[in-house]
Amino acid sequence: YGTLLVNVSGCLAIGFFAAYTGTEGRALMRPEWRLAFMTGVCGGYTTFSSFSLQTLNLATDGDWLRAAANVMLSVVLCLGAVWLGHLCATVISR
Repeated sequence: YGTLLVNVSGCLAIGFFAAYTGTEGRALMRPEWRLAFMTGVCGGYTTFSSFSLQTLNLATDGDWLRAAANVMLSVVLCLGAVWLGHLCATVISR
């Protein structure tokens, strides 16, 4: 659950930041700084490698249901969080 929470919150942060600092956002930022934050800070914060290892361990232990749930929840919740972050930044930027 901890890995899932970190990944979802990281997706929320990157979605918000991408929209807020984009061409339609409120806080214009130099492209190289924007990219550095999104790939460096957000990429370093999220733990996709941990997610992958935990999913592999669940599968190799024969716990296919939890492995599949981990994959499905991570994809759905992280995409939802990116969308929500983007939506929040868009609303704030108006």
